[in-house]
Amino acid sequence: MATEPQLTKVFNIAMYSMIKGMWDLFGDTATSTVRTVGHRILETLETQGNLTIQGDNPEAILQEVARVLAEEVGTMAEGTVQVNGNQVSIACRECFLREATGWLEAEGIEPFACLPMNIAAAAMQKQLGLKHRLRGRTWDDPSQTCTIQFEIVS
Repeated sequence: MATEPQLTKVFNIAMYSMIKGMWDLFGDTATSTVRTVGHRILETLETQGNLTIQGDNPEAILQEVARVLAEEVGTMAEGTVQVNGNQVSIACRECFLREATGWLEAEGIEPFACLPMNIAAAAMQKQLGLKHRLRGRTWDDPSQTCTIQFEIVS
């Protein structure tokens, strides 16, 4: 049986390949899949994982997404949210897709498949009617932290 690091590596390779393939086929219009994919992931977490993302404002929803992904799902060690008006960031320490994201970024591919961003965007749209626009990503190697920035739009 494969070890956890081996499974993580294979998953990163699979996700990189799928995302890169979408980008190769559709170019930057591949980012238009974010809304559908985010809603599907959120719905599956709710029905299959018995997890619910609740909140009555963007910051509360984002905090709950970070908590669920760190504590319940285990896709990151820790998530830190910052909201400044309509500018939002989620810093994900030790995200399980950090290797695939790095490979994609090295090829100039936007991080449109970011799990925390997609789930957060889907939850904010579902509960508050808000949409988002990707603004960018930064990587801090010493802390192994990926910070995704996006903007809330109405």
